[in-house]
Amino acid sequence: MSSQSAQGYVQSVDHFANQQRQPDEALYLLLDPFAGCPPEHPLAIAALGEALGSDAVTRVDCSGRVQDPECWPALVRLAKPGDAPTALASLSATCAARESAATWHYVCGWLISDQPADLIARHISQQCQVLHQPKPHGITAWFEPVRLALLRATLKNAGEVLGPVRSWLHPDGCGSCEVFERKPMAGELAVPEAVRATQHVAPQIIQLLCAWHRLSAVQHSHAGLPENAPTHAMNLILKAFKQGLRDRADIQCMSLHMLMVHPLLLQHPTIQHAVEKAAAGEQRLAYRFASYDDCTWSHIVASLPNGRFSRSATTTLTRPPLFRASTSSR
Repeated sequence: MSSQSAQGYVQSVDHFANQQRQPDEALYLLLDPFAGCPPEHPLAIAALGEALGSDAVTRVDCSGRVQDPECWPALVRLAKPGDAPTALASLSATCAARESAATWHYVCGWLISDQPADLIARHISQQCQVLHQPKPHGITAWFEPVRLALLRATLKNAGEVLGPVRSWLHPDGCGSCEVFERKPMAGELAVPEAVRATQHVAPQIIQLLCAWHRLSAVQHSHAGLPENAPTHAMNLILKAFKQGLRDRADIQCMSLHMLMVHPLLLQHPTIQHAVEKAAAGEQRLAYRFASYDDCTWSHIVASLPNGRFSRSATTTLTRPPLFRASTSSR
């Protein structure tokens, strides 16, 4: 994490809390202990209860995801209406910046509302049920930053899900924050199956974003990803799936190569043959790609539109350990 990146988060939270918040609105912080937080950290939920008072912490019922209430998300009131936020707001922004390339996010965002915490928590919990994933899968933890970014990109009138929350500032999966504004409800929220399916593959999208963050930091020495990176990652995974790939490691491998080597790799006959072999379960893509030397990659990329060859990008990408997909579910 660069100091510039952290400063950007702090400035976004400061503007949100002090400029966008109305005098009659409270400032809330949503934390997800499912992501883990050391008990000695000042943002640990027990520590926040001591610093702000137990009435400042309200749990969001996520029993459909995890039974232990201690692992349920916590809605923490950082500032009452009319009060200035404490240094905890800046600390939470710095924490979120550190998590920008993480698989799990403890800091899920900052909320402003004139409604009480218990009503907001109940609404967030209810929307987890409304946005459930395709059967036999369960509720959707839509409040996680990348999931929220995907929801905004795929669900028309997504602002209707906010209910009592007027505005929600959340990490966007690209290395910065975005403001999500409420829209008035226009009847019952319609959730297309495509939206649910996107939430189902969100773990793969998050995994791809994490790898993209790491490789970009190594190869380009800059913080953050392009705008709409979660949507782009989603589309790449969909392309790989349409080519017949089903193994998560193969899908990650193909998607990363399209990101870091050439976006049109799937048009090349050599790559198509490798994908066919992987789809048939004959050889994993990572090992097939690792067998190509720099000369082979150079010819492949040069034959594609606007082709260019990056030795450093390719030799980094062809190391199999990058594409060992996690088998854990979210």
